[in-house]
Amino acid sequence: MMKNINWSKYSKPIILAVFVIVLSILRPKAFLSLDNFSNVLWSVAVIGIMVSGSIFVYLVGGIDLSIATLCAFSAVVVVSVTHMLGDTTGAVIVGVVAALIVGLIAGAIHGIVITTFKIPAFLVTFATQSIFLGLAMIFTNNKIVSCTVPAFTAIGAFKILGFPLPVYFMAIIAVLSWYVLSKTVYGRYVYAVGGNAEASEISGINVKLVTIVCYMISGLTTALGGIVLASMTQQASSSTGAGYTNDVITAAVIGGVSLLGGEGTVSGAIFGAVLMGLLNNGLNLMSVPSTHAGLVKGLVIVVAVAFDALQHADQSRKKVKKVKKAAA
Repeated sequence: MMKNINWSKYSKPIILAVFVIVLSILRPKAFLSLDNFSNVLWSVAVIGIMVSGSIFVYLVGGIDLSIATLCAFSAVVVVSVTHMLGDTTGAVIVGVVAALIVGLIAGAIHGIVITTFKIPAFLVTFATQSIFLGLAMIFTNNKIVSCTVPAFTAIGAFKILGFPLPVYFMAIIAVLSWYVLSKTVYGRYVYAVGGNAEASEISGINVKLVTIVCYMISGLTTALGGIVLASMTQQASSSTGAGYTNDVITAAVIGGVSLLGGEGTVSGAIFGAVLMGLLNNGLNLMSVPSTHAGLVKGLVIVVAVAFDALQHADQSRKKVKKVKKAAA
């Protein structure tokens, strides 16, 4: 009976369960509380929102290095527009819409330039990260701009059933992304393009359009992440979101998303984000010095990625065996 269980299917939940059990034993009072779980999810909400959109780019074999600076520029836009229109609830709504449109346009530009001029995504997004950073500096005059409008701060702090709104945003975006990738024709096209773009083109798939839409989705979720992050911190600046590009890519890789395209799931990416949150939370609860935290995080990430790689290798060997049996 046990031999028939597909353990690779449950590898990620098992890893999370192990983390929870270990931290529960080491710090039971501090870790096993609703407030702590809420804080863990709140701390990874922005990463979760962003990776739920950027996974589309990774699945078609692309990359986006401008996530951090587009996040900053989107945060600056929502705060700047809110102030320009009088710091009212209506101003916040207009600011949020403006920031989301900025994200969509940025994503569309990425997709169009990459597919039209056949420039590597690495180079395009490497260039635009500087552009977005420059725009954020210009809009803020390279200063920190605060925003304490109640309607705006509620986005990042208001709680429902003990959990802040960003956690619900992460869940909603993740479910929507899962549905698109798993249950729609477009989702199948995304995996097909990532697996083999040339074969997809020959089969009639509009590879260019699929790729452009992927970058637009990534831009939209990055902008939403910037809005939420600005609300959490009640401010925006050119440094808002610094380091988030690495965090998003790390979460995706830990979750088994291939940066070569064609392989990965939203649930895996969210798993990567939550694992990072649990790791950071555990290190804080155990008072691990910052000088050692980087080493511990690096080792755990390597182990998680290696475990996932072994699972994929095992699945590949099983597929090869099936093919050989069928051919025999």
